[in-house]
Amino acid sequence: MSTSAEPLDSSIESPITFAGLPEEVASTASTLLLAAQEYTIVQSTRKPGRKTGIAEDDEPLVDTTAAMAKNSKKTRRLQKQQQKKQQRAAARDRPESFLDLPAELLQDILGYLRPSDVFRLQLLNSATRLFIQQNERAIAKDIMDRRYWVLQRCIPLPIRLEAVDEHTRVVLLNPRREKMTEIHKKPYQHIKPLDPQEVCSCPSCLVAWNNLNVALDFAYFQGHLNHREPIPMIPRGSSPKWNSELTEAHAQIVEKAISSALTYAAILEIHLDSTVGTLLRQVRFPPQTRVHQHNKMISTKTFHPSTLYQVTERDANGSDEFLERDGALVRPSYDVPFNRDNYYSLLAYVPNRKWSRDERKWLYYARGAHDRDLEWTRRWFLPKAGDDSSQPVPVPSSQPAMKT
Repeated sequence: MSTSAEPLDSSIESPITFAGLPEEVASTASTLLLAAQEYTIVQSTRKPGRKTGIAEDDEPLVDTTAAMAKNSKKTRRLQKQQQKKQQRAAARDRPESFLDLPAELLQDILGYLRPSDVFRLQLLNSATRLFIQQNERAIAKDIMDRRYWVLQRCIPLPIRLEAVDEHTRVVLLNPRREKMTEIHKKPYQHIKPLDPQEVCSCPSCLVAWNNLNVALDFAYFQGHLNHREPIPMIPRGSSPKWNSELTEAHAQIVEKAISSALTYAAILEIHLDSTVGTLLRQVRFPPQTRVHQHNKMISTKTFHPSTLYQVTERDANGSDEFLERDGALVRPSYDVPFNRDNYYSLLAYVPNRKWSRDERKWLYYARGAHDRDLEWTRRWFLPKAGDDSSQPVPVPSSQPAMKT
């Protein structure tokens, strides 16, 4: 069997003829052939991308679609109304004056002032004066605890007679007791005696009354002492008008202080200023000495030989904290200045305390003296049932024995 070699693709090399086809098919085929010869389709050589797999650990989708902002005349009008409401509410909440602050905060602020500043603040308006009067006791307590911790224990207030129980009141007003205790009521030229119908007349209250009056009188003559001017002396047995008016004014202030805590704090402020001024007098008002050669006045550099409490100008800050310092060299103020002549040598009048050498601190003994004196008064002057022959015994003083 014979074979003949033929080209593999003879149809490509030989021309294409459409002789055996119908006329319509032949025309269509020829048209397609011409179009294929005019255009060449080039296929892309880019490799198809690899499909990304779906990760199973992806977080769930969160819908963050927000509402479209409204922009209309009505919306703008509502926004303006809301802003006005917020502004009015903020204006109501904002304090316009210090009286709009909470009462506790305002009271704490006033507790840092001096009593004299609080009195001046009452002149501001009626609302301020009313608030201070309603909270006077609390404000005064804060001031005294912060500024006059020592002085309020050394110079206490006397007690009104109406605050004493009825039985003790009758005993205090007993004429027999008045006669036996009149030694404690010795009148002074610079102190008006207390009224036993208004103020308790026990020994501790008598001493408290005298101390407060002395504090006011000592402050009155500070100008004379600072400028080395003599204090007017009163002949024994006489009472000039100016002295009667002065002692009467001081007695009225003390009577007011018994019922007004702020007035009592003001007296302590005055006495502290007098004490500081006395201790620093040699520095603030140095004495002038006349030099014969040049006939001029020069200031001396001599200070007081005994500088009590090591006081400096830094201690003159309106507080009596320096009075708590070492008192080993300080002489206790046992005796009341019975005459204005004592003011020349009086440095610091701080009664009702003594320095303990063993404990190295100041001991205050004025607290509780009033109750002890009333107990002694009831024990010796109150009549006992079934005992008509008992004779009263003089009331001992509540003050400690004075060392000589």
